[in-house]
Parts: sequence; C-alpha cells; structure tokens
Amino acid sequence: MVRKSVKPKKKRNDGVAASKDKSRDVLARTGLSGGAAFIDGASKFLASYGKFITPVVTLVIIAFGAYYFWNKATTESEQDLRNEIEKAAKVDKLDELPGKMEEVISKADDEEMLRAFARYRYAIRAYELLERPYKADQLTQVVKIMDDYLGEFKDSEEHPAWNTRITELRDGLKADAEFLDNKENQARLPWTHHSKPDKPEPKLVDDPEPIVVFVTSVGKLRIKLYGNDAGNAVAHFVSLCDEGFFDRTDFNSTAFSNSFNATGPFRNATIITAGAKGRPIGVELEKPTTAKDGDDVDLVTVENPYTIDYQGSTTNAFEAGSIALNRDDSDPMRARSEFFVVLEPSDSLVQNFAPLGKILDGEDGMRIARRLGGATIYYTYIEQKPKDVKKYTPLVYYDGWPVATLKRDKAPDPVRFSKLETEVTPNKAVKDGGLNPLVVIELEKGDIVIELFEDVCPNTVANFINLIQEHFYNTECEFYRVEGTATDLAEIYQAGGARIIQGGFDQSQSRDRFDYGIKNEAVDSDLYKNFFHVDEGGLANARGTIAMARTSDLNSASTEFFINLKDAPNWDAKNSPYCVFGEVKDGLDLAAQVKKDDKILSAKVIRRRDHDYVPEVKYKEGGGYVKKKAVDDLPEKSEEEDKDKEDKS
Repeated sequence: MVRKSVKPKKKRNDGVAASKDKSRDVLARTGLSGGAAFIDGASKFLASYGKFITPVVTLVIIAFGAYYFWNKATTESEQDLRNEIEKAAKVDKLDELPGKMEEVISKADDEEMLRAFARYRYAIRAYELLERPYKADQLTQVVKIMDDYLGEFKDSEEHPAWNTRITELRDGLKADAEFLDNKENQARLPWTHHSKPDKPEPKLVDDPEPIVVFVTSVGKLRIKLYGNDAGNAVAHFVSLCDEGFFDRTDFNSTAFSNSFNATGPFRNATIITAGAKGRPIGVELEKPTTAKDGDDVDLVTVENPYTIDYQGSTTNAFEAGSIALNRDDSDPMRARSEFFVVLEPSDSLVQNFAPLGKILDGEDGMRIARRLGGATIYYTYIEQKPKDVKKYTPLVYYDGWPVATLKRDKAPDPVRFSKLETEVTPNKAVKDGGLNPLVVIELEKGDIVIELFEDVCPNTVANFINLIQEHFYNTECEFYRVEGTATDLAEIYQAGGARIIQGGFDQSQSRDRFDYGIKNEAVDSDLYKNFFHVDEGGLANARGTIAMARTSDLNSASTEFFINLKDAPNWDAKNSPYCVFGEVKDGLDLAAQVKKDDKILSAKVIRRRDHDYVPEVKYKEGGGYVKKKAVDDLPEKSEEEDKDKEDKS
C-alpha cells in the first residue's frame, strides 16, 4: 500500500521556556546562563563607554603600524649600511683599506648605527691583509687600528667575543713586532728566495728522540719527536725538515676549533696546520703562472709526491703542544706531509690520530705556538739526532708505485712495472729496516705486482725468485686453473666455493729439471704462525695472497702457485696448510679478470736483497734436501712472438 499524504504534526507546547526571548531560552536549556550574563554586561559597558574606547583602539593600531614601518625602514637602512661596510672591506691591499673603511665608519657614526661592527670589521680585515712575512710598518698600522677599536669598545658588554678576539690578535701582533725588532732577526728579514738559511750541524746524542727546529716569523719552535714509538713517521718528518720541504711555507692563517665546527676528527680541539705543500726534492718546481720571464720570484710549492703508512706514538697522550701528521685525503691509512700543532687537545684527536712529538720550552714554546696562525716558516733544521743515525731515510709509497720503497732523491718513473730495472737493496730483515722482494707477473692487460715475505718463508721465496731468474715463467706458462668467475668483490663473496687463479706449469718443458719438492714452511713454523697470527684465529690464505700449489704431499710444491681472490680459511688447516709466501700489492683487479688458459707473458724480479736466491729442494730421484741444481736458461720468446704481442696491444 502506498501512502498518498502525510498529516502535519500538531504544534507542541513544551512549557519549559522561561520567557519569550528565544536566545535566553536556549541558554537556559543548555546550561549556559552565565554566558547570557556576560553578554548583557558587555552590551551595557559598550553602550556607556564605547565612544571613549574606539579612539583609544584606533590610536593603538596607528602607533603599532608606525612602529612597524619605522622598524622595517631602520632594519633596511642598517642592512644597507652593513652591505656598504662589507663592500668597503673587499679591497685586496692593506694600503687601500683605510680610505674605504674610514668613509663608511664616518657614515656609521653619523647615523648612529653599526658603529662597533664597522670598526671591528676594519680591524679584522686589516689583520687578514697583512703580508707574510710581516713588515714592521704594516704591523704598526694594524695594531693602531685595533687600538682604536679597543679604545672605544673594550669595556662595552655588547660584543664581548669581538673584544676578546681583537685583544688576542693585537697582543700577538705586538709580540711579532718585537720579534722583528730583534737585531739577530733583522739579518734574515725580509726573507727572499736568495737568502741562505743558517742551518747548524746537528748534535749527535745518545737520545733516540731527535729535535727539529722551525725558525718562523713569530719565533723559534723546538719540537722533540717520538723516535722510539713512531720510527718511520719520525724518519719521514725529519727527512722533510732536513731537505727543506717546509722552508718558506706558511702555517694556516686561522686555527681550526670546535667553535665553528662541532663535527669531524678535530671536534672539541684547536689546531693549526702546515705542510700541505712544500718543496720536495727530486720534483721540478715551476714559477707562478702570472710570472714573466726574468721575474725574480720564488718557485711555487707542490704536494709531496709520496705517502707513508700512518703512524704515531701509542704511549704518549695528546696535550697542548703535541704535533701529529694529518691523514692523507685520498687514503686515511696513509700520511703525506701535512701536520698540525695542538693548542687545545680533545678526545676526538685520540680517536683519529696519534701524536708524533711535542713542542719544547714549556710556556715559552706555547706562547710561540699560539701565534703560528699565518706565520711564515723561514727554514727548519735538525738540532739533535742519535749518534747511530747517518741519514733519515723512511719507507715511502711514491705516487704511481704500489709498495713502499726507500725514499730517493728522484721519484721513480711510473711506467709499466715489468719495464723497471731490478733494484738491489741491503740484505736486512724488514724489522731491521730492510725491504721485501718485489716481483711482477706480466699479463696482456697489465701487471700484477707481488711482495714476497722473505723473512717468513725464505726458502719458498728463494725458489720462486730462482724460477723467475731462470725465465721459467716466460715460456708457455698459463693460468690453467680458474675457480669461480666473479670479478666484483661483492659477487666473489656471494658466490659459493673457492675463487683462485692457478698457474706455473710450463707445458713446453720437460719436468725432469724441475721434478722436485720444497719444504712446506707453513708447517710447524712459529715464525709463520706468529706472522699470520694463526693460533689467534688469523688468516694466512686471505684475499690477495699468493701461495704454493702442491699435491697431497705437504712438501711437493715446486713451480705452481695460486692467487687467492677470496679468503680461504680451510686452506690454513693445521694438518694440511698451503704455504702463503707473498701478497699482491697492485693488480688484484686484473687477477680477478684472468680466464682459464690466459698466458703469463713474463715474470720479473724488480726488487731483491743483495744475496743469491738458491732454494733447498728434494729431487724425486731420491736423496735428501740439497741446493737446487742450476739449469740452462729457458728459451726466450722469439721475435715473431714479440711482434705478435705488439700487434695485439
């Protein structure tokens, strides 16, 4: 059934309204009767006093608007004046600064704005424009500018940090002026590249810790170095001083401190750096590009061409006056030549660096250290050194070379390693300052450079070098076994199984002359175990190492070797270890690209110690271990083979 109409409801009379005022009715029924009373009161108040309040509110609004626009105009004027001050301070020469700055200072005085800022900026910019080495007349001029600022604002509490900064700089410059007035210093000032430094002969003492002296524009800085704890780093630093690397360079003009950088390796410390560039021996230096022919100018400084393994003292703490080598930008495990002087130490320094030495002469030395910002290093020299040290010669890594070598007067030419002449070094163990042998395996795509652990596996190394010297690997040798195919490091470790390349079997030659075995020096050798920390869980067959291949007979290794491209702890098994005798120092990426049957073009010794390399071997024909018999040199490659190789390259 469909409804066709709806009857209207009857009008309901609730009988609860308090009056005919509907708003009052709503307030009463919702419990808001207090609101009604407020509205009534407000209405009566406005009715009585509205004619007085309206003008007052209007005046307040007008006053606020006027203040807003006045403040905005003042702020804009102040910013315009600040910009003028900064523009005036952008001159490049000190003698141009007064004319520019005094004009804007006068304007600041007239408008009574930025008066302290204008004079502060004048004093700071004058300090920044001081020429190094300092000149007496410029020092007097800048000190006067700073005195003018302090004379008016020193007691002001508005900018205490500015006052402290200007006071410190002014006091330092006064001390510099006193240094320049010293008659002994006048003989070598101003410094030119024709001046000859007065470098006395070092005193020979029993103390193993040498002392070097930095003669600077703010005084002599004497530094004692921790020769016992950081031998190679100390040798490196002293050799730089001895060759004059730091001569006529500057300390950084500003100290680094946590006040403006709360992160990084120097946080909470204050330091001053020097030595990023200098005058290394064996490097051709050029005149500045702006110099004309015949101009009497000094040579520009360059970056040191070699690095060292980062090193410092592990027993001496950082303190005010400590010095340390900075870490190389491209390799934090190395140091180049930049060092820093610590004014305020911090725990962060301990976590990131190691001290190399400390400034001597107590507070007198620190007084000089605190003024080193922007100071010129006139020259350095060795004040004392141990009697038994003839010359400091550190182990260094030349740019383009993969392994450490003794520092030389001229950097080696970074040519293909297989083309280098063999370097013969003193027959000394590494712990006594000797060097390990280096060999090169030449492939089509490049060279693999390998350092051999002669002190750990002397007979294995002697065997390998002997084979190379007999040209065993130069004829029809190849990497006949390649386990795994991955070349990317992540892929190598994600893949299961071994990852090696193995070679060294000369298929063209009879095995008769090489049918022998050598003792496995990984077995029952405390020297081997200690070197690789085997008993403490260390790894010998680690990624990048080279080891001798063999049969199930532990002492059957002869000519075949393999390179580990992946850690292989199972090959360090106590009952059947494979003897690791070297490590790839350059070309591991090439080794990862080797494919089965890729040829070994040649093998060459590019560094060896000054003795013959003849191993003890046990021939299969019988008998005990004897010196290996000499064999005729294996045939060299034919001219046709060499030409074919050149055509491929």
